[in-house]
Amino acid sequence: MGDAGAVTTNDSELAAAIKALRNYGSHKKYYNVYEGFNMRLDENQAAWLRIRLRGLDKENKRRRELADVYRASIRQEEVTLPFEAAYATHVYHIFALLHPRRDDLQQYLLEKGVQTMIHYPVPPHHQAAFGQWSDLSFPISEKIHQQELSLPISPVHSNEEIAYVASVINEFK
Repeated sequence: MGDAGAVTTNDSELAAAIKALRNYGSHKKYYNVYEGFNMRLDENQAAWLRIRLRGLDKENKRRRELADVYRASIRQEEVTLPFEAAYATHVYHIFALLHPRRDDLQQYLLEKGVQTMIHYPVPPHHQAAFGQWSDLSFPISEKIHQQELSLPISPVHSNEEIAYVASVINEFK
C-alpha cells in the first residue's frame, strides 16, 4: 500500500508544527518556518489508514496488556525493562529491553523459537547522514544501541505466548 502515517495529539501548537512539517515546513505557502517535507497520501493510502485508525485504541490497549505480562513475568537480573513515566501512557509499538549480553540473549531466544529484533542498532551520531557528529561521544545513546533488544509484541499475541518469551528470558544464563 505504500507509506502512510498519522499523528494524534491534543496539543494545538504541536499539531500546527506537524502540519507545517508535512507541507515543506510552511504554515503559509512559500514561507517556510521549518525544514519540512512534501508528504502526501494518495486516496488508497488514506482510505486504508482511516480503516486502521478505527481499531487503534483497542490495539494499543492490548499491547499495554501484553507489556504488563512481560513486566510481571521477566525476572532475569540483567534485564532492564522499558520505563513508563507516571504522566505518560506507552503504546508499546515495540517492547524494547536492555541487556548487557544482548547478542547472546538474542541467539538464545532464537534457539528457543523466539524471534526478536534490534531496533536502531547504530546511534544517530554514527550514521553517515550525521557524519559531522561522528567524532562525538554520547555514552547513554551508545549503551542503548549496544544493549537494546525488541521482543515480540503484537495485538495478535496471546498472554501465554508472551509469558513463554518471559520464561525463556528468565532461564537465560
